[in-house]
Amino acid sequence: MMDQTTSHALEAPYVRTFEHGNAGRPAITAGGPPLLSITGLTVVLADQPETRLLDAVQFDLRKGEFFALVGESGSGKSVLCSTIMDVASSELRCFGDIQFEGRPLSHVDRRRRAMIYQQPSLYLNPVRNIGFQLRETIQMIGGLSKREASERAVDLLCDVGIDDPKATMRKYPHEMSGGMNQRVMIAMALAMKPKLLIADEPTSALDVTTQKQILDLLERLRSDMAILFVTHDLGIALQRSDRIGVLYAGQLVEAGRADLVARTPLHPYTRALFSAIPPLSGHPRRLHSPAGNLPEPTQRQAGCNFASRCSGTLDICRHTRPALQGIPQQAVACHNLEA
Repeated sequence: MMDQTTSHALEAPYVRTFEHGNAGRPAITAGGPPLLSITGLTVVLADQPETRLLDAVQFDLRKGEFFALVGESGSGKSVLCSTIMDVASSELRCFGDIQFEGRPLSHVDRRRRAMIYQQPSLYLNPVRNIGFQLRETIQMIGGLSKREASERAVDLLCDVGIDDPKATMRKYPHEMSGGMNQRVMIAMALAMKPKLLIADEPTSALDVTTQKQILDLLERLRSDMAILFVTHDLGIALQRSDRIGVLYAGQLVEAGRADLVARTPLHPYTRALFSAIPPLSGHPRRLHSPAGNLPEPTQRQAGCNFASRCSGTLDICRHTRPALQGIPQQAVACHNLEA
């Protein structure tokens, strides 16, 4: 039987207090029972069960919350998203527990959660116009007539900030910009009226103006849902999220309120990430990154996955993997908090 590492979920209601980029927006309080609760989620390769792509990931997400998940490529972010959406590859095996609104994920209608993918051009049909694709999605979900679905599609395109939605309905994906196609993908996700919206790097290929428009749109929508936002952009994570989770080599190594993680990052990997952010003002400084590379899933050892790149490694780090330990408003998986 697979070993299930136990960790402490970071819970407790919070009030957004981080002012860096959040000025002028109302504080948002999240409380009550979790909408999404993940406990000890471990994902392995079916033919290599000792190879873990995710290792005992655990966190909660509540309605109205914007949770940013950061980490370098290969850390397991997309695997986590596909597992929550229940569309993980058949080549993977999942262990642990995912509860949605207090029920096992397998017992919950998939329409309660939706996902915005990173590259809309890969998910929009190039030979069908936008109107057909939106109507098809709406009719599958709501059972509306073609006319009713068309009216609903126009309303959704208005909601995502498209100026001429009726003209857009007649266009094909190649006739529109990446930002416009991304808005269409968001409209498709909203058509499902989800309680949970997963956004997998939806702004990574967009110009900064379009990025801001899409992020402002998500900000307006979040009062009715929870948002799990996957990004490589630490600036977006710090400015937009209530909490940040740091994923490294399949393990959630730190999670906490955005302001606390920004001011006092506890894990050496989190500190390394922030030390690589160039300053926008003040004196220039040398940027640092940890030596070595993210270990491949087949090369991960029994101990801490970051041990070979950490300057504060202890003997215990080499043979015992640390669990995510909660402290008020922040949690970390590290044996040496003085490192």
